[in-house]
Amino acid sequence: MTSTEKYHIMKSMSYRIFALFLGLTLFGLNFQSCKKDFDEPPIRELPSLTGNTTVAQLQAMHTIGDPADSISGDIIVEAIVVSSDEAGNFYKQLIVQDATGGVEIRVEMNNLYNDYPVGRQVWINCNGLYLGDFEGNYQLTINANGDRIPEGLLPEIIIAGERDQPINAPVVTIADIKSSTQYRNMLVQIDDAQFATADAGQPYADAAAQQSANRTIVDCNGESILLRSSGYSDFVAELTPSGKGTIFGIHSNFGSDAQLYIRDTDDINFNDARCSVTVGGNLIDLTTLRAAYTGSTTVAPANSKINVYVISDRNTDNLVDQNMVVTDGTAGITIRFSSAHNFNEGDQLEIGIDGATLDEFNGLLQLEGVNTANVGILSSNNAVPATTVTLSDLNTNAENYESMLVKVVNASLSGGATYSGNLIIDDGTSTMDLFTRFGATFASDAVPCGTLEVTAIVGQFTSYQLQLRNPANDVVGGTTCTAGPADLTTIDSIRMLYTGSNVTVNAKKVSGVVISDAANGNINNQNLVIQDGTAGITLRFSNAHSFNLGDSVEVILNNGTVSEYNGLLQVDGLLTTNATLIASGVTPAVRTATVAQILANAEDWESTLVQITGATIGGDATYGFNDITDASGTMDFYTSNGTTFKGQTVPTGTVSITGILGQYNTDYQILIRSTADVQ
Repeated sequence: MTSTEKYHIMKSMSYRIFALFLGLTLFGLNFQSCKKDFDEPPIRELPSLTGNTTVAQLQAMHTIGDPADSISGDIIVEAIVVSSDEAGNFYKQLIVQDATGGVEIRVEMNNLYNDYPVGRQVWINCNGLYLGDFEGNYQLTINANGDRIPEGLLPEIIIAGERDQPINAPVVTIADIKSSTQYRNMLVQIDDAQFATADAGQPYADAAAQQSANRTIVDCNGESILLRSSGYSDFVAELTPSGKGTIFGIHSNFGSDAQLYIRDTDDINFNDARCSVTVGGNLIDLTTLRAAYTGSTTVAPANSKINVYVISDRNTDNLVDQNMVVTDGTAGITIRFSSAHNFNEGDQLEIGIDGATLDEFNGLLQLEGVNTANVGILSSNNAVPATTVTLSDLNTNAENYESMLVKVVNASLSGGATYSGNLIIDDGTSTMDLFTRFGATFASDAVPCGTLEVTAIVGQFTSYQLQLRNPANDVVGGTTCTAGPADLTTIDSIRMLYTGSNVTVNAKKVSGVVISDAANGNINNQNLVIQDGTAGITLRFSNAHSFNLGDSVEVILNNGTVSEYNGLLQVDGLLTTNATLIASGVTPAVRTATVAQILANAEDWESTLVQITGATIGGDATYGFNDITDASGTMDFYTSNGTTFKGQTVPTGTVSITGILGQYNTDYQILIRSTADVQ
């Protein structure tokens, strides 16, 4: 090959390489240009659909109360989303409406507000869905059982359009809502509304228990509607406003109740001064009201109202929080609301009683079903005087004094070291029970000794009793009780004090070894089971004690009550300060016996330590409700729900069981302290 030929070949290759390089460069430039276009987000075209069916026409396809109807054919509803689950007051439900009505769509999806926010236009493809109702509220579901539409099907069924579309919430009155089904599942606007007096300044629902609650909304015409709020909502613990104004809410129905749901608290604008509550009806006194009771459920006198003063104290929890006791000077009565109220001692109230009923609960006459919208506060912080009575007069005329405030002078209290439970009040003329709920704020307060003036409300629970509002104000005089002199006696002698009725212990103390173990929870931590050489007994303190299995203790029983609780003999109403530790690490005596021997001597051996050998455990496979069987018979073997070993597997085969002999009603039972008691 000549040099000239080589030159032309090399030149040709150079041109090719240059051309290739140039082509790649141009391609790269072109690729860069294409890549820029590729990165630009595509323009999403919103659907262009046309609804062919209004919500009202859809509703006409179903009769309220009938089974759900299957929808077939080209049925498309165009509507606007009006609900939101962002604040947690709606759950797996979408409420949509048009100018003709609203409907709920049940969906298996959370956080709907992301894809279907308030104000978003949607088209509902109803073909294949079911239209039914719940409590008269129309629902679209996936099947006749009312199940929710699966999340994966939503894009085919609920086609989303433009956001932030205007919502035309009809302006209505509460009377409009109650008189028509037209507004169910619709967002409505109500003006000149406010929370009822009893519900103003209250939490929307129960945050601690995460329970839903109803609050009453009233308008200035006296009409009322319920506001229903979820215990899981973000605003559950917020307090309801006390003013008047406008509320937006989605109307639904539940039974005979009309109710509203808000999306969040922005739906309520109550910043104006409240309108006064006008309570209509003829004024009657409480003597007339009580006389209307016929002996069974009685409707209160029609077109009537009462003017009363509150004498109960809701803050100390010695009454259930739905109850309120009032008087007008002629008589008293207990009023029971459907939920907790917020009326205070000393409030003067005017109460419309139309529609309320009179009935007795364990003998106590109550006015029930009072609409909180018909309660107006006339004044507050009134001092209501108590009527001074003797217990003899009170026992003779208790029905006339029921639910009134009385004062007993020259009185003394006995039967327990603390207020919790039943005490005996004695004024020298007679006696009566003084009852305090275990949940009262003062239940564990020490009872004073000496001569007292006691002010209390006359109640009834099968038999008549007195109930304090707050002993800080209601119990005057006396001195701090001391344990006082106490003679050491045997547990057996204390047990013999009980002959079928409660007995107060005076000047006695006992010494014994602790056989219960509060740490593992099979015995209540206020209960202490001890035994000496004569017998055993359960001691109940006013609060948790700190004694351990094997402690030797001395306990002063003064003012304690020997009584039975579900058949188990105990000394109740003791202070832990009356118990003294003598020694620790003492090994208590154990009685070995057969099941038959235990059952034959159960009352004498109650609250002592027993051992059964050659036994098998039956019943549940885990510690709970079991039984023990040996060659002589079978008896109960019980484990409390609160114990540390509840639910653990029980041993199989033959075992030896050591435990405390207890009693529940007519059944005697063995309670172990720990699983180490089963060998």
